[in-house]
This record gives sequence, C-alpha cells and structure tokens, in this order.
Amino acid sequence: MALSMYTKPHDGSIKSKVVASLGEHDIAFLPLASYDGAIDPALAPILRGVPGGDVAGATTCAKALASTGTYPMYAPREQVDAWVKWDDEVLAPRVATCVKMLRGETPFVRAAFDDAATRLDAALAELERYLAPRYEKDDERFMADGENLTLADVFVVCSLYDAFSCAVDAAAKERYPNVCRLLYTVAASPGIQKAIGTPTSVDAVTIQSSGNNDSGAAAESAATAAKPRSSSRSAPAPAATGPPTGTPEEIAAAEAAASAQGLVVKSLKDAKKAGDATVTDDQVKAAVATLLVLKKRADALKGVVAAPPKGKGKGGGEKKPPPAKKEKAGNAKAIKETGLGLTASVEDDFGAWYSQVVVAGELIEYYDISGCYILRPWAYSMWECIKDFFDAEIKKTGVENCYFPLFVSAARLEAEKDHIEDFAPEVAWVTRSGQSDLDIPIAVRPTSETVMYPQFANWIRSHRDLPLKLNQWCNVVRWEFKHPTPFIRSREFLWQEGHTAFTNKKDADAEVRHILELYRRVYEELLAVPVIPGVKSEKEKFAGGLYTTTVEAFVPATGRGIQGATSHCLGQNFAKMFDITFENATGGRSMAWQNSWGCTTRTIGVAVMVHGDDIGLVLPPRVAPLQAVVITIPNTKMSKEDTGRMKETGQKMTASLLAAGMRAKLDDRDNYTPGWKYNHWELKGVPLRCEFGPRDLEAGHCVVVRRDNRAKETVKLEDLPTRLPKLCEEMQADMLARATKKRNEAITTCTSWDGFVAALDAKKMVLTPWCETKESEELVKKRSMDDGEGGAAKTLCIPFIQPPLEPGTKCFVTGAPATTWVIWGRSY
Repeated sequence: MALSMYTKPHDGSIKSKVVASLGEHDIAFLPLASYDGAIDPALAPILRGVPGGDVAGATTCAKALASTGTYPMYAPREQVDAWVKWDDEVLAPRVATCVKMLRGETPFVRAAFDDAATRLDAALAELERYLAPRYEKDDERFMADGENLTLADVFVVCSLYDAFSCAVDAAAKERYPNVCRLLYTVAASPGIQKAIGTPTSVDAVTIQSSGNNDSGAAAESAATAAKPRSSSRSAPAPAATGPPTGTPEEIAAAEAAASAQGLVVKSLKDAKKAGDATVTDDQVKAAVATLLVLKKRADALKGVVAAPPKGKGKGGGEKKPPPAKKEKAGNAKAIKETGLGLTASVEDDFGAWYSQVVVAGELIEYYDISGCYILRPWAYSMWECIKDFFDAEIKKTGVENCYFPLFVSAARLEAEKDHIEDFAPEVAWVTRSGQSDLDIPIAVRPTSETVMYPQFANWIRSHRDLPLKLNQWCNVVRWEFKHPTPFIRSREFLWQEGHTAFTNKKDADAEVRHILELYRRVYEELLAVPVIPGVKSEKEKFAGGLYTTTVEAFVPATGRGIQGATSHCLGQNFAKMFDITFENATGGRSMAWQNSWGCTTRTIGVAVMVHGDDIGLVLPPRVAPLQAVVITIPNTKMSKEDTGRMKETGQKMTASLLAAGMRAKLDDRDNYTPGWKYNHWELKGVPLRCEFGPRDLEAGHCVVVRRDNRAKETVKLEDLPTRLPKLCEEMQADMLARATKKRNEAITTCTSWDGFVAALDAKKMVLTPWCETKESEELVKKRSMDDGEGGAAKTLCIPFIQPPLEPGTKCFVTGAPATTWVIWGRSY
C-alpha cells in the first residue's frame, strides 16, 4: 500500500514515523505545505492512502498505521489503549506546551509554562510509580511482550523523546530513574533508531527567543522557568496525582463510561435547547450529576485528586478556607476515603442521588444509546436471585420454560391492533437490511402475545391439551419517549412473561391470584419491599385484557407509587383474535381462557429506591450478591508470621461462611486502606462486614457491622457460621419492617376533595371512596394537575383488603354513590 504522510516538525508526527518504520510501511514523508486536500492543516500530520481516505492528527495517523496489520499489538488491547489514551490526553499535551515555548515556536507565557511544567512533572511522577515495581522484577519493557513493542510503548516513549530533548533537566532525571530507563531501553530498538535516532537530553532547560516572548524571558534557564513562583502570579495548583488505584483496564472502562454519559448529557441538553418539552431541568441536572460521579471515579482510579486553588493573600500565601459545610454522617468520610462517595443525598436531590448510586454501586454502566444500560454482575446477580426463586415456584404449578423469536411481523401486530394500541408509539421497527429497505418492516417485540398465540392455536386442539402453561425469560424493547431511568423505565429490559390457557374462567382466575401472590413474595420476602396487592381500574388495566391485578410499591423519598408486577386475566379476547379453540368434554367447540403475567428488572430499581441511603446501596441479604465480606486489617508492627497467620485465618473465616451457605468473600488486598475497603463495600450495599485486626487475631473473634443500621457486634470465630446467617435474617426482617412502617405512615384517607391535593403534595398516597368510572378518573387527573405542584394523580390500585364501605358513602370527587375504596397517588 502506497502511503503519503504530510507533516511538519515537532507536531507529534514523530509517532507516525516510528509506527511506519516498525511496520515497514512503504510511506513517503512530504512537507505539509504540499498537501492539497481540504483537511485543516492545523490537524497535521495527515496520512493519505489509507482505506477510507485521508486521516489527520498524530494519534489518529499512528493508530491508522498500526491497524493495517503489519504492526504488532502484543499486550492486552484494553491495556494498550488505556496507556495510549493517557499519553494522548495527559503526557503529550504537557510536553507539547513546554517544548513549543522552549523552542520559540509559540510565545513564552509565564503562567502557561509554569502550569504545563508542573503538570509534566506530575505526569512523569505517575509514570515512575507505575514503572518502579515492574523494573524491580527486571521487566525491561513498559507494555511490551518480550522483544515486541506495542503502540503504548511507541506513544509514551516518543513523548519522552521530545520532553528529554529540551524540557527535562538533570534534577528531574535523578528523580525519575525508571522513566529514563524506559526511554533509553525502548529507544534502542532498531526500528525506533532507524526512525528518530538516539534520544538527546539537556542538563538545564533554556528558553529560545522567538521575538515575541515575555520581556526578559529569552535567556531564562530551566532553574527559574520550571519552578512555580511563590508570588500572587503563581499558576493555579494542578490536580495532585497519587498511585493509581485501578488497573489500566479499569481506568479505560471508567473513562469509557464517563464518555458515554457525556453523550447522554449532550443529547438531553440538545433536546431541551430544541424545545423538547419532555426533557426537564431536573433530568438534565441528574444526568450531569451522574457524569460528574463517573469522571470522579475515573480520576480516583488514576490516582488524581483535585487540589484546592491558591488564594491571593499577602505574600502569596493561601487564603483560609471557608468553614466546611456540615456533611451528612458517614458520607463525608466515604468521599474522602474512596474518592467515589455520593455527592447528592436522598432527601435533597433524589434524582441525582439515584443516578449516582446505580453507577457508583456498580449496578449499571451507561451506554451510548439512550435508555439502554449495561447490567453489571452486581445487578445481574440480584436478578438471578429473583429468577431462581420465581422459576422454582412456577415450575411447582406445571409451568414450562420456552423461548420465542425476538421479531414480530407487521401482519401479526395488525391482528392485535386493539391490544397493541397502547404500545404503538413504543414499538421499534427494523426497516433495512444492509443498504436495502425491507419490503415488510419487522417489529422488535414489546411483549409476546402476538408471537406466541398463533402457535397456541396450532397446539391446542382438545380439552386434553389444557391447561397450557409457558413462560420465557427474555428481553423486550419499548422505545420509551419519556425520560429513561435505569431499571425503572428503559428501552430494553429483562423480564419473565408467562402465558397460559385454560378450559374455564375459574381456573384462570385462580392462577391470576396465585401468580400475584408469588410477586408479593418476591418483593416482601426477597427484596424487603412492602407492596399493596389489588386490581387495576378499567382505565389502567392491560389493553385487551379482562382485568389486571398488580402489586404496588411506594418510594417514601419521592412520595410516588410504582407498579411492581402485574398478573392479567385476558379472558377470551385473544382466543377470539387468534382462533384458540378446542374440543370440549361434550364434543362441542369452546374458546380458551387465557392469562399473562410478567415481572422485570424494575424490581432491582425499586429495592434501591426504597432502601438506599446517602452512603450508597443497602441490599436485602436474600438478594445481595455478597452477604458478608471479611476484611483483614494488618498493620506494619506485625511480624511476617502474624501477618501470614491473619491472612490464613481470614481465609478460614470465609470458607466457614461459604460452607454455611452464605455468599461471602475475603478482601485482603494490600493496596487499599481499611477505610477505603469499608466505604467501598458499604457503597455496594453488602449486608455484613467482618473486621478482623491484630487484637481480634489474638482474641479469636471479629467485629461484625450491619450495613442497614451500622450496628456492631463481636462474634467468636467459631460462631460465625451460625451467627451470621441469623444476622442476615434479622436484617432482612428489620428492613421490611422499617419500609412497611414508612409506607403505612404515607397512606392517608380522604372522603372529599378537600385535602386530597395537599396530601399528594405532602408525598402521600390517598385512600378514597370512588364510583369507578373512567370519567371521574380523568377528572381527578385534570384537577390534581391544575391544583397540585407535583403532577397528576392516578389510581394505583383497588386494594384487595378493603375498609368497610358504609351504605350511602359518596364518591369523593363526583358525589355519586361509591362502589369501592381505591388508592390514588403520583407514580413512576
């Protein structure tokens, strides 16, 4: 392949030249002035002749050359990419700023130079910390595998090549011996020698005159130029760097998550600017808060901690910091210790808190398609706990698992147009295959009635074929137009959907209630979330169904109800649509009675909202991925033998808990402080923490700390396998009791309109007598929207457990005779 590189000196093109040399590319280096294309020459170098046309920019060109296949990439790709990104965003820009000023290519500006020089020194220190332990093991390469260089070696060493040529003095070389070793070792490679020769260095840095530098600066030496001044003209303090706390792979993943969330923020801001009324200020604020958490997390993994700005007091000294705001208990310590603490609180900004906690608690990562989220193992493990329980229970009743296709034909959707009407705006369509338009668009299932029921008609011939009970665990897509929220309202989510058919209504009704009872148990027995079982109003029921039953949860922090799961009796409507008939016991033809029921990963979000606090997640023990974490706390005064004995004992403690059936883990990492570990596992919501220090080792016990109430208890090591399972059950019961108490306190009764909206504004659910008409429900929606501050009210459910309805009781809004009690509220 014939390649041409248009370039000028000292613009970073050195990296492209080295890559070309190593890859033995047939490439010609030409003056930038001879380039005749349309790309902005400020982006030079420019590579011409690659697949897809010209590419511009030093990093882009080098990567394009490396991707042609002749250049080795031997280290793990994520690790290489992380260090290439570090060079591109951290090291290279600081080198370029210093070098261009020192060579007189750009005006010498004191403040800018001081800042860049200080930041360059910090970057070299960070690299030195990374290299030191590797070189202690005689690893002669930075990222290399044997004699094979990677793109990371090239990028970092080329930046160092420029830096050492004029911007790094003798004192810096003494401070960073391993950085020097990296430069001269890698630069000795024949390919690099051929491209750029041997690195040069200086003992002192001298600023060259360009005719437009600061007055008197032309002759300054590095001893003056590189040192920040102590006067009020000093450059702002840069971010301090400490040892990275994450691997390059973890850093790369954190930065990718922040980048994806940046796209979410941009899309929301763009939509709002364009006049999209569905995007609110609160939504933008919550998205920005999440972005800040992701950036902070990436910085923490890189060891970067923002330094406070210096003041302009007398003599250039720092101003006294203002009195710190009082933080909520525990949260300030979490932020200080881990760099990953939450900055929003449940009480003050619930939306921002929720957006932060699902990311910081490692439940999800944001994706570059709005409304779609990556479920991390911590969340998926919770879903597996729910799945295992529910799957075992439905199989006891004869339900069998199956799987049907993801795609639905337009013809099938049209056959079910009455039912699909409610889903129509949410249906995602596949309209193209490659570059060709499909003759008939294909829908991605929002639910599976139209996929499954034509097969029911084929399989059901006789009453002996009934009941038919199928369930599938799958994903569905509903292209929500409302603002998506992780777990609560997303465009793709996981769920189970059960579809059954019976010979008669009595059996169908019995199953509806049995399944709803299982959903109640999921919430109350597994998630410790109290729910209200009931039936939906005609307006709120499942489209096309006979009636819908539901379990409704409540989020005290927002005063909003949330539908937990639903079990529908479809009656014979779908049997008529899809001709699901059978020969009955008397020889005649009958239509099947059908049910459908479903529960989604929304369950996880509800548990987070109900139990979480300002420190992080609080997970119910029965669904927590880890129920207990054992943390050993060695200190520097311990002998090597005692340290080994502590680690061994910690392993035995963990093994005893695992043998007792608990989900447990030993955290004996020595690169984190005990405080960091405490806050990390608290943020992730682990129910029990076992602290095991030197005194505990001698005494034969440990200190167990509960996540829900922070209570501490000393437990003998031999009692751990019996005491901790009991503690988990106590915590599970306490969490349900607390949540139930809060929920019950949030239910108030109104027999007239007076006080109804005020109760809603006070974050209450309202129990009222009602006449059960669609018109009255619309009236409540309109009046509550007009009179209230937090949006319209809707019926949550007509609870199965009803207070007595005295004869003559009137509907609270119309004055017509009441037929039932109903619970109203604002909802998600």
